[in-house]
Amino acid sequence: MDNLHSVIRNIKGETKSARRDHLTVFREFISQLDRIGKRQGKAGAKSGKGTRRK
Repeated sequence: MDNLHSVIRNIKGETKSARRDHLTVFREFISQLDRIGKRQGKAGAKSGKGTRRK
């Protein structure tokens, strides 16, 4: 969990004075994973548009 804190701080540019509890960091991590998953889902949907059925 401490590694997760440091990664989130590096991404957001936080300082040590702005420490948050584990639950808040975990929720933010999950929301970032959701955003990444939604972006990848949109990219996969675009590739299938060019095919036609006869």
